[in-house]
Amino acid sequence: MPHGRIVLTLASLALACIALWNSLKPMPAGTHVVALPARLAESSLTVLEAPAEILAHQLAAIDRAGQMIVLDELPISRPVGQRLLLAMRRRPNLKVVVVADRLDEASGGTPREYLSALEQAGVIVARVELDRLRDPMPLYSALWRLCLGWWSDPFEEMPGGVRAALRRWNGKRDHRELMVADDGSGGWVSLLPAAPQGDLALEVAGGPARDIAASELEIAAWSAGDDRLPRPPSAVGPGVGSIDARFLTEGAIRGALLEEFGAAAAGDEISVSTSALSERALVRAALGAAARGARLAVLLDPQPASNRAVAAELTGEGSGRITLRWRMAHPDSADASQVLVRRRGELWATVSAAPLSRAALADLNLEAAVELRLPERAAAARALADHFAAAWIAAAPFTRAAQESRAAYWRYRLLEAAGIGEL
Repeated sequence: MPHGRIVLTLASLALACIALWNSLKPMPAGTHVVALPARLAESSLTVLEAPAEILAHQLAAIDRAGQMIVLDELPISRPVGQRLLLAMRRRPNLKVVVVADRLDEASGGTPREYLSALEQAGVIVARVELDRLRDPMPLYSALWRLCLGWWSDPFEEMPGGVRAALRRWNGKRDHRELMVADDGSGGWVSLLPAAPQGDLALEVAGGPARDIAASELEIAAWSAGDDRLPRPPSAVGPGVGSIDARFLTEGAIRGALLEEFGAAAAGDEISVSTSALSERALVRAALGAAARGARLAVLLDPQPASNRAVAAELTGEGSGRITLRWRMAHPDSADASQVLVRRRGELWATVSAAPLSRAALADLNLEAAVELRLPERAAAARALADHFAAAWIAAAPFTRAAQESRAAYWRYRLLEAAGIGEL
């Protein structure tokens, strides 16, 4: 066999092995979390519905903390970064851990000077080793890992340059958007999504805070290996109240959604608001719920072509029980994904920053959500329902923005299968 053919064969085998391993390898610690439900009193759950309100609660949580703050936000806003620096100066014993995506600033990451200033003040900055996650596009990522990834550091790549663009095409990100901190009085509080420019967040006192902190600290450990990392807060009892709250991440969010959609039937109502609804199992589950008699109201961003293709599919095959509108988001906002299922006086809900896509929900990227099960009469249930209703009223009616051509449909299917539907 000629030497050139031997080299080509060996290179192809290496590429195939790298692709196979990085699409099937075990998930790292702190990912795919399915926490046990924590019981909450109604007073322990607050729904935040405006960017200014979310930022104010985030800054207040930083001001109260005396032991530990864990922040996972993309990008870290200037007010939050400044408040963290002030907290470190005032309380030298405070442990602050920032879990940071390695995206460069041009792609939406935190400016490196922000992270450097935090590190100089004593903040533990754990830049997530996203390469530890599975690859959405195994063949492309295998080639990238073989030729570029092993020597190219994202913090040495020119923002907006070729190497940064090639890294971005791996389709990896940390998009959890959360914060957990002690309340200065022996308790804990968490916010999800934590993005201060977002349109919806939950502030939870107690409950899943330990699970959130434990997951984030495990990610920080295998990303930074810093021996200064604090221990997660101690486990607490199940609590009392009428609300069950559970912390879910990555593919566990998808599993919970499929379970609730699969149980929906006549008399149930499902409300969905998200930047992207393209994950095939969820689309099929939504159509199945409609076929069983459930009513669905779906709010989607009209910009992604995948949403327009899915909109045509849902309205065309939804047995007249799926109503769709286009949500008009501000370009600088970070709108949350919200799913509500009403049945027999109970509301099931998830709030997260995760789009409902394969890239977000197939254990390929870092995402997080709070799952709630609460009485419809609860104040938080009413607030979540009212938030969706207000967005529905403000949304644009469904029009021919949907893409009904078979070419558009199969293009969406191909990009979704490849994990690049949102790139």
